[in-house]
Amino acid sequence: MENSGDGIDPQLLPRLFDRFYRADPARREGSSEHAGLGLAITRSIIRAHGGQIRCESERGWTRFVIELPRGD
Repeated sequence: MENSGDGIDPQLLPRLFDRFYRADPARREGSSEHAGLGLAITRSIIRAHGGQIRCESERGWTRFVIELPRGD
């Protein structure tokens, strides 16, 4: 999945899939609405199926790549 936008700071990419991590400062404090679990749960589900997920981002776009093994 890919979208255009500001992109994600390269320093934040390694932590995006950590539980409770929220890269957006506006979502870090005072709100339980955004718990920082979505990408961690996504990664867990994909790994349970033998796959992997990664995020690539540069100025102007962000892409999440999911790779799953082919079923026979």
